[in-house]
Parts: sequence; structure tokens; C-alpha cells
Amino acid sequence: MNKSKSGKLSVLLIIALLVTSLVGCSNDASTGEQINLMSWGGDFIPREVIAEFEKETGIKVNYKEVTSNEDMQSLLETNPDQYDLAVVTDYMVDILRQNGSLGILDKEKLPNFSNINPVYQSNYYDENNEYSMPYAISTSLLLVNPKAVEELGASPIKGYKDLWQKELKDNVVIVDWSVEVMGVVLKALGYEYNETDPAIVAQAREKLFDLADNIVRFETNTPEDSLINGEAVAGFMYSNQAVKGQAADSSLEPVFPEEGMPIFIDSFVMSKGAPNKDNAYKFLDFLLRPEIAAKIADITNFTTPNKAADEFLSEAYRNNPMLNISDEVAENTSFYIDVAAVSEEYDHIYSEFKMK
Repeated sequence: MNKSKSGKLSVLLIIALLVTSLVGCSNDASTGEQINLMSWGGDFIPREVIAEFEKETGIKVNYKEVTSNEDMQSLLETNPDQYDLAVVTDYMVDILRQNGSLGILDKEKLPNFSNINPVYQSNYYDENNEYSMPYAISTSLLLVNPKAVEELGASPIKGYKDLWQKELKDNVVIVDWSVEVMGVVLKALGYEYNETDPAIVAQAREKLFDLADNIVRFETNTPEDSLINGEAVAGFMYSNQAVKGQAADSSLEPVFPEEGMPIFIDSFVMSKGAPNKDNAYKFLDFLLRPEIAAKIADITNFTTPNKAADEFLSEAYRNNPMLNISDEVAENTSFYIDVAAVSEEYDHIYSEFKMK
């Protein structure tokens, strides 16, 4: 080979190496575009929405599924620089805010935040709207099979107090959480949620134990199945579960308890040590787009706090009173406040109750 050809080949080889090096750097950079997110399991943040975001932005979403608010609390407190975002319930926002685990959201990086309905802002857990972005609204209510209730000889169910009818023996399903169950009892007695007065708690304990014979199952994930398969005639569950139950069996009807209902606002929060903040803001603002918020609501069967999403919601969603909550119903809801103050005592009572 002559020197001319050898020189040309050397130049070409160097160029090829440089190109390969540049491509390699580019690929390394792209793999660094990510966010670390944790939330409830299932389709709470729909996979197709995550996939749409990833396709549009090239940012990978690492999604960890957890089973409780307390699990997310532990992970955020132990590894603040490992997670960017978490979706937690209102009372947990309050806990994480107070213990310094959360970063303040930069609203200038969330131009779509104005789409959030003010009704779901400035609540006790984040009065100045600094730490949380409302994502999904749900209530707990009763789902009932009126015909089956009548056939058992029981009176129509209009509120929590009606669950104690002796005719409903082995016919009630209820979510498996001490705070919720004690809440049902306290409301049936005319008190507010999360009472700490020893005399009231003792009264609630006695009333709760009187309900034991009527409970056929404790179930958090799919309580609606007990009504669909005829195992129960009444159930206390989350609104999205009641929606699924009625969709499967049109004879089932929602009952908004006369005594009132708990309301939950699940919100996005950012870890104080979030390692991918810019990407996290892009994800949050993507979720705040009206058409994306509407898609999420239709898939998850949660009430959306995004007022701009209304025009994109399906007709079935808009016509469902469990999803499109009326002002009258909304006014008869309240939060579980300061759960940490009652959880130990309530858990103790609830454990005794479940053993009966």
C-alpha cells in the first residue's frame, strides 16, 4: 500500500472513530433523561399516558408501585435523592411537609397549573399551594343492591347507620383500613372523623363490635366484587370501585350517606432531594394538559381536579354522579385530618374487631 492510500485510510479511520465516539456520548446522554416516580399500583397513573410522555419527550419514567402512603413516606425519608415524584394522599402531604421531606414547587415551570380547580386547592395540608399538585379526587361511599336488601327484609340503606340492621348478617363488605372503618362508626354515632376523646372512642369501639356479625369480608382492592357476585348486598368502598361495580351490574346503586363522606385528594409531591427536577416538571405539566387529564380520569374512574379537562371528558363520565360530583354532595364531605394522632389506637381496636 502506498503512503497516499495509507494516509487517506488513516484519516477515514480517525473520522469513523470520532463519529462513533460522538454517537456513544449522545446515547449516554439520552439514557440520563429520566424521572423516578412512585405511586399506587395498578393503573393509577395509566401506562399509556406514561408511554405517550416518554415518546414525546424521550424522558424515561421509572415507575415504582407501592401499597400504602406510609411506604412512600419511608422511601422518601430514607432515600430523598432517589425519587423525584410521589403521589400521596392529602394527610400524607401534611406529614411530609412538616417533616421537611418535600421541595416547594416552582409554578413558573408549571404553566398548566392554572387548570386546577380552586375548589381542590388551599386545603389544610397545603394552605398556600406550595408543595402539592392535585391529581385525583375520590370519596368513600356505599354501593348497594336495593332489591337484595329488600328481599332480606331490611329497610332501605340511606346512610352508615343502616348497616347495623340485623337482617344484613353476613352481607356487608367494607374496606380494610382502621381509620375508614372507625370513621363509619363515628359518623353513624353523629361524631366527626378521627375523634380522640377517650369516652367517644370507647363508645365507637362498642358500636363497631356490634357490626361484626354483618361483615362478610374486609377488602381494600376489589370490594365491589362481593356485590357483583352476590356475596354481599351492601359495601363501603372508594368511589372508583363503586363505579366499576355499577358498570358490571346495573342493579347496584350508589348511596351518598346522609351522615357525610370522606374525601381524598391524591396529589403529586416532589422530593426535596429530587435528582431530575427539570424532567419532573415536564412530566407534571404534561399531566396538567386538559386532554391528558381527561384521558386519565376516564381510565382511572377518579374525579379530576382539572377544570379545563371538562370538555374532553366522555359523556358517560360527565353523567356519572360518583365521578362528576355535585356541589351538594361535595359540601357534605370532609377530610381525615391528623391521621397519625389516631392510627395507633384505632389499629388496636380494629385488630380486636377483626378477630371477632
